[in-house]
Amino acid sequence: MKKLILLLLFIPFFSCGEKEDDVIGDCVVSLNPEIICTKEYKPVCACNNLVYSNSCEAEKAGNLKWKSTNKDSGEECSY
Repeated sequence: MKKLILLLLFIPFFSCGEKEDDVIGDCVVSLNPEIICTKEYKPVCACNNLVYSNSCEAEKAGNLKWKSTNKDSGEECSY
């Protein structure tokens, strides 16, 4: 019984592995919550075709590439 309890305690450690990044073309999408961004509003269109309030927010969301965009003009976000 003691061995069974020990085995059950270690199962979570063996079942958790490194999560592979979700890759869209050459745009790696993997969150980076450690990045701290300002509230500056300079919208960018990221390689995942989403608009972020600034380049820092795009990078924090895991995007490797982005370009400036004029969201107010109705411009579509297409990287």
